This record gives sequence, C-alpha cells and structure tokens, in this order.
Amino acid sequence: MTDHPGDHASLIPAEAREHQGHPAGVVSRSIAAGLDLLTVLGGLGAAYLGWSAVRFVLHTKHFSFPRPSGALLLSAYLVVAIGFLAIAWWVNGRSYGQHVMGLRVTTLRGELLSLPRAVLRAALCVCFPVGLLWAVVSREHAAVHDLLLRTIVRYDWTTRTSRDGVDRGPPAP
Repeated sequence: MTDHPGDHASLIPAEAREHQGHPAGVVSRSIAAGLDLLTVLGGLGAAYLGWSAVRFVLHTKHFSFPRPSGALLLSAYLVVAIGFLAIAWWVNGRSYGQHVMGLRVTTLRGELLSLPRAVLRAALCVCFPVGLLWAVVSREHAAVHDLLLRTIVRYDWTTRTSRDGVDRGPPAP
C-alpha cells in the first residue's frame, strides 16, 4: 500500500487496524493511566528537586531539604494531575499515556472535549480513579466518568486534532 495524503489507514500499524475506532478496554486504559501517573509524579519530583536546588543556592551554609506538608503535597498533586489531563484532553484528546497506548478521549459524537468538560472529567478521574473499573462490566467499556460526562475512549492511532479546524485523520467510527 502506498502512502497518499488522504490515505490514513497506512499510518495505522497493521496489527491495530481492526481495533481502530473501537472503545478501549480497561487494560489499555489502566496502562495509560499508570503512565500518566508516573508522568505527573515525575514532574512533581522534578519540581521538588528544583525547589531544593534553589534553596541550596540561596542558603548553602544552612541548607536542608524542604519538608512540604501533606496538605501541600496533596494540593500540588491534584492541581498538576487535573491540569495535565484536562489540558491534554482539551488540546488533542489524549494524554501522554493515551498517546503511547493509541487511545483518544472524545465526546460521543467524536469531538474534542470543551475545556470545562475536560477539567470535570480530569477531576473525576483523579479523585475517583476506581470509577475506571466500571469499564469491566460496561458493554461499551465506559467508565463512570464516561457515563456521567458522555465521553468515550477509543483506539485511535491517527494524529488528528480538530480544535484548529484542520482535519488530520479519519474520525472515529
């Protein structure tokens, strides 16, 4: 098969073509969520090391590592995790973990999420992660947050984003 500008099927790995556009299962979604969790924790760890480095430079003689309170750690985690997911879903429908797993979050009509919907979905996912387990029993592989916000996670290996109005691949079926 030759690559033509409109030939998006050739961009999708042969093994994945039969799954393209179908609802993603709990295993793929859980792996993506785990990768996103590691990304957020890595970012928070890097921020802590940066904070420590600044304290070291400013107070070399009496340096001690910062000891943030539990409330600050929890608040930082919630803000970073919700922001990370919401912005990713709003901009192109996928977080880093979902990109790796070939997944995309859209409305039921296949559109990218609005910013308020993306923030609400991210807050539900971060604060109630066990809601993902509903995808095990759901015929459509829908998690609790998908049912509440009328979203769907599909296998989608295309690079399309439609927020800018440019068609970058086939929509999900």
